Amino acid sequence: MSAKVHTQTGRLSKRLLLTGAVGLAGLSTIGGAFASFTDTATGGPQTVTAGQVHIVLATPTGDHGALTVGPINNLAQGDTVARVVQLTNNTNVGATGTTGLAAVNGLVLQTAATGTNAGSDVVTDITNGLHVTVQSCATSPTESGGVPGPWTYACSGGFTTVVNNVALKTLNTGPQDITSSAPNQTGSTYYVITSTLPTTYADNYAYNGGACSTAGVPGVSEQLQNCSLNITYNFTATQRAGVSQ
Repeated sequence: MSAKVHTQTGRLSKRLLLTGAVGLAGLSTIGGAFASFTDTATGGPQTVTAGQVHIVLATPTGDHGALTVGPINNLAQGDTVARVVQLTNNTNVGATGTTGLAAVNGLVLQTAATGTNAGSDVVTDITNGLHVTVQSCATSPTESGGVPGPWTYACSGGFTTVVNNVALKTLNTGPQDITSSAPNQTGSTYYVITSTLPTTYADNYAYNGGACSTAGVPGVSEQLQNCSLNITYNFTATQRAGVSQ
């Protein structure tokens, strides 16, 4: 009895092994690689070039009153100091006959005051401190004053005021939008920048012993005399809005 059972068990094992072998063969067939029809079409190459936003500052040919000319010494209340600069727009991302710049804040002007008294009242007092006016001209202004200066300027087509008697502190704090005066691509605009010390404050030497004051109280301790600083004019251009091309 024992031997018969063993024999049947052995046959059953053989059947299971055979069935497993057939199953593995089936799996091998399913997982195998098959060849397929394919095709590739190539387009291009397509050339893509990035444009540029680029502005250049220079002194107009024949003029002497550059922004870098100085120093300006012994400025008194009511004095004005005019300087001229030519801005050329070498941007090429816009359509022909356009600036290539953003419609708002496409061209802005901001100042930076540095030097010994950059934080003094002559800068921070928005009423009595230094003020700046910027005028634009489509053609090179006519300069008067010769080599030594002081210089004045006339615009044949008339000046357009783009920054109107703004406190230096305001110009230091945030940019002024002068996009309306920006030249078209490859063109130039000429700017006359005039600084002045207003006559709004009766500055008595005794208020601070003639020393340039910081955080002084007007009429008590504010002193705008004997101040010394440097002013840098930063023009910044920003590209037009993106479009479909």
